[in-house]
Amino acid sequence: MTIKTLDEPRVDPRVTRTQTLIRNAFKSLLSEKSFESTSVQDIAERATVNRATFYAHFQDKFALLDVVIRDALRQHLAENDPDPITSDLRSLLSAVAKSVFGFVTAHGRCKVDRDFEPQFERAMEAELGEFLAPRFTACTAHVIATAIVGSAMQWRAGGRKQPADRLVREIVDILSDGVAK
Repeated sequence: MTIKTLDEPRVDPRVTRTQTLIRNAFKSLLSEKSFESTSVQDIAERATVNRATFYAHFQDKFALLDVVIRDALRQHLAENDPDPITSDLRSLLSAVAKSVFGFVTAHGRCKVDRDFEPQFERAMEAELGEFLAPRFTACTAHVIATAIVGSAMQWRAGGRKQPADRLVREIVDILSDGVAK
């Protein structure tokens, strides 16, 4: 049993329910049409809420996309258990890179467009940077996150022609050993 402390804010279950409805509606729409062609009105209608309710929870569809991507990546990293505190460097980098490539593969069904792709990449980089922050300086965590996510996105855009495992090994070699002269 978890006991709440006084400094933890109580979350209203209605807020959680509404946000879940909005997020699920959004994910459902992204499997049907592009991010660019999905409007806040579409999301609100699918979630059975009005636009004012949507805006009470999210600034716009870009903020919603950011939250959805970051939550999904956070969960994906947790499920694949790359512990940033106890793992040795190579094991950590390998587990994180495999997890990110797996995440990118799992989200290949999303309709890609000019608005979605950069937002998807930025959200993943931010979340991965935060995940790595306990082990590395902010700058190092950012460089690692950018390298891994950027490589995974380039791999995705190139049609996944190379095996992900080979790219992961190359990324880990470069990040852990440096660039060969």
